Amino acid sequence: MPQREIDTSAPDAPIETVGTEELIASDRVEGTAVYGQDGHKVGHVHNFMVNKRTGRVAHVIVADGGFFGLGASHYVRLPWEDLRYDPELGGYATHLTKEIMKDRGRISADDAEMEIW
Repeated sequence: MPQREIDTSAPDAPIETVGTEELIASDRVEGTAVYGQDGHKVGHVHNFMVNKRTGRVAHVIVADGGFFGLGASHYVRLPWEDLRYDPELGGYATHLTKEIMKDRGRISADDAEMEIW
């Protein structure tokens, strides 16, 4: 889908935005694929946490594909800085592996949120 710039300064400006070259709407980040060092998909962005005071993303919860791609069975919390958007992959690249997802992953997103790396 092509990205387009939207003038958000007008009084009747739309609430939702598609994004720009440097910005992306939060609902478009959630669900984006996450790839490991080997280029294989290890999961997707389940959600991310934003610092209320600074507005910066603190960390992200990555979920695996679950059993036959239905639901997720493991969730891992990563610092946002550990993800790098790769336009060739169409998703985020990181050091995460399927083994880490299996060994370190939690069975719920809430449990992963409490995990400190």
